[in-house]
Amino acid sequence: MASMWSLLGNCICEDACDLISPHGHRIILDLLNLLFVVVFYLVLLVVYLKKYRISENGFRRSDWISVSVAVCCFVIGGAYVGDCLWEVVGRSRNYDCSDWGVDAGRGLVWMTLTVSLLVERSELIKVLVSVWWMLLFVSISVIGIENLVEEHRIMLLEFIEWVVAFLLLLCALRNGKEFVIQRAQESLLDPLLANGTKEENRNQVEEPSFLSKLVFSWVNPLISLGYRKPLVLDDIPPLTPKDQACVAYEQFKMAWDSLQREKTSNNVNLVGRALKKVYYKEMVLTGIYALIRTIAVIFGPLLLYAFVNYSNSEIKNLQHGLLLVGCLIVVKVLESLSQRHFFFDAKRLGMRMRSALMVAVYDKQLKLSSLGRKRHSTGEVVNYIAVDAYRMGEFPMWVHVGWTSFVQLFLAIGVLFSVVGVGVLPGLVPLFLCGILNVPFAISLQKCQLQFMVAQDKRLRSTSEILNSMKIIKLQSWEEKFKNLLYSCRENEFKWLSESQYQKAYGSVLYWMSPTIISSAVLFGCAFFNSDSLNAATIFTILATLRTMSEPVKYFPQALSMLIQTKVSFDRINSFLVENELETEGVIENQQNRNSGICIRIQHGNFSWDPESSWPTLRDINIEVARGQKVVICGPVGAGKSSLLYAILREITRNSGTVDVLGSIAYVSQASWIQSGTIRDNILYGKPMDTIRYKNAIKSCALDMDFNDFDHGDLTEIGQRGLNMSGGQKQRIQLARAIYNDAEIY
Repeated sequence: MASMWSLLGNCICEDACDLISPHGHRIILDLLNLLFVVVFYLVLLVVYLKKYRISENGFRRSDWISVSVAVCCFVIGGAYVGDCLWEVVGRSRNYDCSDWGVDAGRGLVWMTLTVSLLVERSELIKVLVSVWWMLLFVSISVIGIENLVEEHRIMLLEFIEWVVAFLLLLCALRNGKEFVIQRAQESLLDPLLANGTKEENRNQVEEPSFLSKLVFSWVNPLISLGYRKPLVLDDIPPLTPKDQACVAYEQFKMAWDSLQREKTSNNVNLVGRALKKVYYKEMVLTGIYALIRTIAVIFGPLLLYAFVNYSNSEIKNLQHGLLLVGCLIVVKVLESLSQRHFFFDAKRLGMRMRSALMVAVYDKQLKLSSLGRKRHSTGEVVNYIAVDAYRMGEFPMWVHVGWTSFVQLFLAIGVLFSVVGVGVLPGLVPLFLCGILNVPFAISLQKCQLQFMVAQDKRLRSTSEILNSMKIIKLQSWEEKFKNLLYSCRENEFKWLSESQYQKAYGSVLYWMSPTIISSAVLFGCAFFNSDSLNAATIFTILATLRTMSEPVKYFPQALSMLIQTKVSFDRINSFLVENELETEGVIENQQNRNSGICIRIQHGNFSWDPESSWPTLRDINIEVARGQKVVICGPVGAGKSSLLYAILREITRNSGTVDVLGSIAYVSQASWIQSGTIRDNILYGKPMDTIRYKNAIKSCALDMDFNDFDHGDLTEIGQRGLNMSGGQKQRIQLARAIYNDAEIY
């Protein structure tokens, strides 16, 4: 062994001045392989002496693929050993020591590769040999390319080595796949959903390592599990806290409240400003990813120009060629990683925004004042959640696509200018014309989109009212009249939808035609100004640059359309969230006042359903209700009896005066409010069952007689909005719910 190292050392010393040649690179590869041989046997010895855990099934490769590759390695190793013996024995005196030493070393390497394919392997050996096999393939490929470039030939044995090294690469990739599957199998022993003591799956998503986050390997266990069996809900890891709707809403609410507390009357774009305060850093990071990806795309035509010039040059510098290859690899890796992270982070950020706005709209609907309910129907609120919030979720991606399209377009123009000079100037004319012509299309598209949303809200409002009044419509035989009304609303909606689609089509045609027009103008400019010779490098670079220009030209109209729609959604949600809310002041919670003899007190109260009206609905109301007192309010129709009750409930705007309610309230309205489910569910309404109190509430409201008529008693299912119940039964169920609530004021 020592003599072999000395022979290799002599060989290195003889060729030390030529280590950059393919022969020198081969010597370096031989030394690296011998180093792997030594490390492999040492690790193998340590593994078996210390009895490290052998992976499942021992990983003894008895399958035909491993055996076939091992046979190939053994044949190559035997060829080198035979050549070594021929050098020693056949030529007895006329042989070069360095030749048989190199052959012996290579034979040892290939024999060791045979052993590595057949031996039982622990995870440590598995990783070591996989790295060795991949490096061997890369090294042999590089040396083979150098031989082809410089000597224009390759030896048969070297070609066979490359083929076997490629098979070893496939085995290494299979090792990696088996390693991932094994880890996924081990993870099946524990539930993926985190609990009080298990946070591993949450940490994989929330705090992955840098490399795992870079290449998205943290999702591999879930993908492997999905490959083995259909995924169910319990297999999905929990959301990270930042991605949960409650956390996103709390952050948005804090920013919204801080903006509301500012002493300003400007309520324009409060939603956008609040989202900016919460997600500014994430938006900047996503923009950096988009910018890196744009710059990497622009480097493509420049590298193509350099490659074509290098291939056409008479004197080829190997280092220069390898540098170009390295730059190409780095640029493509940066482009791929930045693009994947841009799309992932933009979608994730959009999901957080959408979740926050959906919860904000829902919470606002529960606190909306009477005037706000009049301005925003149920159909409109559904649209805010289903349509507008969704578009807000698409905003992070399209806003970056919009400005990076401009950057990519201008950088591409710079590349063309650097390649063909002033010949690019004629191509800028149609480019700027397309930009100018897009302005009226954008204005018209925004108008059409706004009118379309208004028409859609009107149709949904009409549909909701018709469905809620279907009994009366069927009774009066008004089906055709209201059907025609819906059709007219739909036709108006379809008109604005068609108009907006026509505007999008105009913009798409304009931008799809622009690359052809621009390329023709550039070639005309090159010929007219005689700016540069149209050789292969110039033509390929022009075509590649125009191809990079086609992407922003393609996506910019879509980005512009989405941003216009998002602007409309911004305004709609903003107008809804700034509406007046129900009055929350006036509830006295301290125990001292609760123990007083008064439960309701109104002093000099002026109330109005319309805050903008100069004449209030209720004027100068002064009333005190003692605790335990029964009060009946009488008066003609329109006298304000219900308005007074709504004033106590703080569901009507208070212009002046004070309203004090000392205790909890249970209210039963004239219009019954019954939900689908059993009668018991409608009475309990989420509260725990108290049998004595429940029976007392049933008896007090005379529901026990009704239960005797039902086959299933209080477990009888109620249809939608209580359709299978009479009006009196629905009111008695409401009364029972209020009594069971055990409030202080009824």
